[in-house]
Amino acid sequence: MKRFLLATTFLSGIGFAAPTPASADPISLAVAALSTVSMGSAALSFTAFGLSLTGMGAAFAHFAIRAALGYALNALTPKPTVNSTAGRGYSINALGPALPHAIVYGEANVGGATFYQARTGTSNRYLHQCIAFAGHEVDSFVTLYLDDVEVTLDGSGNVTAPSQYVGYVRLKTHLGSPTQAADADLVSEVTEWTTAHQVKGVAYVYARYDYNATAFPNGRPTLTAVIKGAKVYDPRTSTTAWSDNPALCIRDYLTQDFGLGEASTEINDDLFATAADVCDETVASAKRYTCNGTFTLDAVPSDIISGLLSSMGGVFWYAQGQWSCKAAKYTAPTITLDEDDLRGEIGIATRNSRRDNFNTLHGLYVGAETDWQESDYPEVTDAAYVTEDGGVEVSSELPLLFTSTSVMAERIATIALKRNRQQLTVTAPFGLKAMQIGIGDTVMVTNSRAGFASKVFEVNDWRFALTGEMDLQANVLLREIDSSVFT
Repeated sequence: MKRFLLATTFLSGIGFAAPTPASADPISLAVAALSTVSMGSAALSFTAFGLSLTGMGAAFAHFAIRAALGYALNALTPKPTVNSTAGRGYSINALGPALPHAIVYGEANVGGATFYQARTGTSNRYLHQCIAFAGHEVDSFVTLYLDDVEVTLDGSGNVTAPSQYVGYVRLKTHLGSPTQAADADLVSEVTEWTTAHQVKGVAYVYARYDYNATAFPNGRPTLTAVIKGAKVYDPRTSTTAWSDNPALCIRDYLTQDFGLGEASTEINDDLFATAADVCDETVASAKRYTCNGTFTLDAVPSDIISGLLSSMGGVFWYAQGQWSCKAAKYTAPTITLDEDDLRGEIGIATRNSRRDNFNTLHGLYVGAETDWQESDYPEVTDAAYVTEDGGVEVSSELPLLFTSTSVMAERIATIALKRNRQQLTVTAPFGLKAMQIGIGDTVMVTNSRAGFASKVFEVNDWRFALTGEMDLQANVLLREIDSSVFT
């Protein structure tokens, strides 16, 4: 039922219907199947997202797998019913009785949710606050800010700079360990706070302000922090540690109780490890892809996964009882499908519809180089594409709020732009040889009538079929791809 609800969220929570195989765009693929098939082998597994279909005909009629999320699933399609600011995390100190937890992956500058405050001393001199910055254990608080001014602390948490706050502010950080103890100073100074108030599993700051008109001319300051967020499991090393690797962050969200709560057996760790390796590769003296950002748990899972996925330009799917993903990088094909493998008519579409076409991309990113403010990365366009579109610039927006550098954002947007211009699609039924390919794989197609001589395509959709003659087939949607897209 959980997977069924997640699938319907992917379809209905984004304000558009899933494309049909004939017109599916690899930059905006949605869940299209209720059941899945092994990719890369001939072993088959019917899962149906908790639904039951009776009869062999019903089973094979729905036996399909499509990329569940493309890296621009929401970014490149209209979202009239979606609040663009929902779930983005806290930028200030929010106050409320039941605020959603914030989750931080990689490194980000975040505000927090004030979950406790009290006053003590003569004339309520001291204000005590507990501010939650993440609903999980974090690696470290890198820097603390009061009203956007960096503060330094001594070993007891007392502010030592800037001088404005010296003697008036104490800040004590707690990383959110599942066994962390209650803050001893808060226990000793506030009667109702006891040793039982451990705030396990929440990364928070206990702040005490000593009222002074000179120190706080504008009232209580806003406390924010640069945080190295969640510790994530790495299947390559079987260790858990902080990382900004997008594949590992997505894997963590899938397995955490605040995410999908999946068992590790439901994760294809081989493919996640491969994607993690791609993300860690060095490009222009930096990692190819990193994931740095925050969100709150009032966002729907499809939006969260799509945001995380955007940071590696990848695709994500569910097959044979396991979640899988692939980062954006060209993979040379090893399999050729030709006329002998065909089991029926081949369909060819040469161009996107005008609605789905664009020649320019722009959007926001956020990171240290922007002082943690959302800023525009360099616009990506191509004069040749503009010429192809009659000299008219057609722009689309691709937000990359889990990408922290303009160079990386520009790289991802360039891939998205070039990928969209690979517009030739092929739909065809193939024989058992097609059982070896899966979503995200590349394959060569040779067909003299269509003029294909080892032309490279990417698998966007895979559907199992059983004909009336009991012939096993794979109905496949292929879209042309070229290594130049990723360079």
